[in-house]
Amino acid sequence: MENLSVEIINQLSDNYSYLLFNNNSSSSIIVDPAEANSIINILKKKNLNLDYIFITHHHSDHTSGVVNLVKEYPEVKIFSPSELYSLKINKISDGDLLSTSLNEFKILSTPGHTLDHIVLCDYNNNFLFCGDVLFRLGCGRIFEGTFEQMQNSLQKLFRLPDKMIVFCGHEYTKNNLNFLEFIFKNNLILEKTKNKILKDLISNGRSIPFNLGEEKKCNPFLNQECEMGSEFKKRKKYSNTEFFRYLRERKDNF
Repeated sequence: MENLSVEIINQLSDNYSYLLFNNNSSSSIIVDPAEANSIINILKKKNLNLDYIFITHHHSDHTSGVVNLVKEYPEVKIFSPSELYSLKINKISDGDLLSTSLNEFKILSTPGHTLDHIVLCDYNNNFLFCGDVLFRLGCGRIFEGTFEQMQNSLQKLFRLPDKMIVFCGHEYTKNNLNFLEFIFKNNLILEKTKNKILKDLISNGRSIPFNLGEEKKCNPFLNQECEMGSEFKKRKKYSNTEFFRYLRERKDNF
């Protein structure tokens, strides 16, 4: 149940899927597969069997690889919050505690981006797979839910332990950074965060994963009480809800 590794797999233009495995087992888990071929190649290279697929929400850029993965690994168990391509699934919902051969996931319902959206919390390994709810310096668009639902979902994530390592669904960080720099000009915390992000992008080619505790300090979508958010709210006389709505609407048109 311990020493779980996560391999980040680039998918489509800016998506991420995640392979979970350890060195003592041939078992593996895939989260949000969009393209099957690259995943199958990695599984074969590592001599791993695909035993579990976990889905965070129904959008095709998080699920379109499932059908071909099932063809290659017909015994795989699929866990999803909603129906999927007429496949046999194990439906997951808020509060479920699921044990795999590798780990244990607590399921949290996080509607807003979609109504069926969930996140996967692995407390033993401090891993959080959050799909399109939270991004580094941002959050997901609200397609099916309400502003209040999205804000409440982000507050659920805010209340998780600081030590959680966040694996999100897309590489949107540079655009999110540009937006925050536009709204919060010459902010010292944002400048420090920018330097860390640019270093990550140069050394790893990606800005994820990231630490949840650090994100709470610099992401006003996640934490309206963070330093830059608190100052802005006070000046504009916004409530937390008004501030979140302002940010999300401005970002939608950025």
